[in-house]
Amino acid sequence: MPMNNFKYTALDSFEKKTSGFIAAADKIEAVALLQKKKLIPISIKKIPFTSKSISLNNNQILVFTKQLAALLASGTSIEHALLILKNESTNNKVVKLADLIINELKSGNALSVALSKHPKIFDQIYVSSVKAGENSASLDKVFNELSGYLEKQYLAQSQLQSALVYPVLLLVVSLVVIYALVSIVLPQVVEQFISTNIELPLITKILLNLSDIFPFIFGILGVVITLSVLFYNSSFISSNTKTFIAKLFLKSPIFGNLILFSQTSRFCASMHLMLSAGLNTIDGLAIAKNTFTNAYLKKDFANVLAKVKRGQSLSNAFSSSNIFPSVFKQLLTSGDIGNQVTKMFLNIRDYLEQEVDTKKNIILTLLQPLVILFMGGFVMLIVLSIMLPLLQMNNLIFSI
Repeated sequence: MPMNNFKYTALDSFEKKTSGFIAAADKIEAVALLQKKKLIPISIKKIPFTSKSISLNNNQILVFTKQLAALLASGTSIEHALLILKNESTNNKVVKLADLIINELKSGNALSVALSKHPKIFDQIYVSSVKAGENSASLDKVFNELSGYLEKQYLAQSQLQSALVYPVLLLVVSLVVIYALVSIVLPQVVEQFISTNIELPLITKILLNLSDIFPFIFGILGVVITLSVLFYNSSFISSNTKTFIAKLFLKSPIFGNLILFSQTSRFCASMHLMLSAGLNTIDGLAIAKNTFTNAYLKKDFANVLAKVKRGQSLSNAFSSSNIFPSVFKQLLTSGDIGNQVTKMFLNIRDYLEQEVDTKKNIILTLLQPLVILFMGGFVMLIVLSIMLPLLQMNNLIFSI
C-alpha cells in the first residue's frame, strides 16, 4: 500500500500542543502511530508531496547520515533503519525521502541507485561512496565515514559563519553611522556656516557633495557586484577568460593560499572517503574533480588526472604541477612509496585544515581593526569638516 504524508497537531503526555509530520497508509494508521508515540491527535491532514520538491539543508543531511550510521553499526538492515527514521522523524521532507528510498529498495534497486535519484541532496561523492560500500559489503563503515566527512564540512562552514558575524555586523553599523553623519548631521551643521557667508574648506565641500550621492554609491556597488557574478557565471565569458580570472584569485597575496589550501583539503577529504569505501583511484579522482570550484585549479587537476589514466603514479602526476602546495606533493609521495595513499590523504587533509584555520583566523583578526580604522578615519574627516569652518568663523570674529 502506498504511503502518504500527514501533518498532525496533537497533545503530548503533559497536555502540551505539538505538531509535526508522519508517514502512514491512511489516517487510521496515522492515528495509531501517533498513539504509539503517546500523542493524542487533535487534527490530521494529508499533505501532497512530490520527490522533486525534496531538499534538505546541510545540517539535515548530516543528521540523516549520522542516524543511519548509528543504526547500521548496531546491525540494523538498511531498509529497517530507513523505516525507523521515517517513523521517528517529525520533518516532513525526511519522512518522504526515507519513504521514497524504501520504495526503491522494495522495487529491487540498490541503495546507491535510490540515492542517485536525489542529486540535490546526495552529491556524486556521497552516492559513489555508498556504491563502493555496497560492493564491499561495508555500508556501516561507509556511513560512519560519510558522517565524519559531512560533520567536518558542516563545522567548518558554521565556524566561518560565526566568525564573520561580528566583523560584518561592525561594518554594517559603521556604514549606517557614517551615512547618518554625512547625510543628516553634517548638512544641518554646515548650513549654519553657509548662512554667514563663510567660504567652506575643500574637505567640507567634498563631504557635502558625497552626502547627496551616498545612497547611489551603495546602489551602484550592489549592481556592479551582482552583474559581475552573473556575467562570470554566464556563457558570455569564454572558459579561458574564466580560467584567467580564477588564476588571478589563486595568485592573490591575501586569499590565494586560503583558496588553494581549502580546496585541496576538501579534495583530500573526498579522496580519503572514497578510497576507504573501496573505490579505485582513477574513479575517485574523476569524481573528486568536482570538489574544485576554482577553474584554474580544476584545469590543472584535469592534466594530473590524464597522467594517472596513462599509468603514472599519483605522486608523479602531481609532482609536475606548479600549483598544488609542495607539502601536499611531498606527503603524497611518502604515501605512494609506502602504499598508504588512503591514510596519507587523511593526514594531508588534517594538516591543510589546520593551515586553513590559521589563515582564516589571521584574516578575521585583521578584519576587525581595519573596519574600526575605516570608521574612525571617516568620523575624523567629518569632525574636521565641521571644525575647520568653525575655526574660520572664530578667526573672522577676532579679526573684526
